[in-house]
Amino acid sequence: MESRSVITKLRGRTSALGLSLAVACVLGAASTEAHDAPRTAMRELVRLQGFVEEAKADEAGEAGAPDASGGFALVVHGRQIPFEVVDRQVFRAVAAAGRPSEPEAQKLVLQGERALLARIGSARPDQKVTILGERRPGGDELFVAAVDLCPES
Repeated sequence: MESRSVITKLRGRTSALGLSLAVACVLGAASTEAHDAPRTAMRELVRLQGFVEEAKADEAGEAGAPDASGGFALVVHGRQIPFEVVDRQVFRAVAAAGRPSEPEAQKLVLQGERALLARIGSARPDQKVTILGERRPGGDELFVAAVDLCPES
């Protein structure tokens, strides 16, 4: 008979613990709704369209450095490639409330499949390059999802 009373006591404690956790969750959710914290984008999709510029040598003799006039550059497999941006679009999942958007980086380090990155690195100056990727807002790393070269050959 004593074993039944122990089981009954444990069930009572377990249900009391479950009820306590449920109340804590409800109160926690209510307290987060009480604060109107600004929502910020955790990720953004970036679409770049432009042309690979002919490699220019900088003062240190490194090929592919952007010119001093504030040019844009892509870093592909550790090699910096000057890139003339024709169109840049940024799609944020959640708009930042009350915060100005971060300034756009003048250099993006590209990450992704080697085959996609190789297409960018081998693009000719007369080919329009379209890159679709994902990044953290204000970050300088772009995770490449798709690359399109036009004309293809």
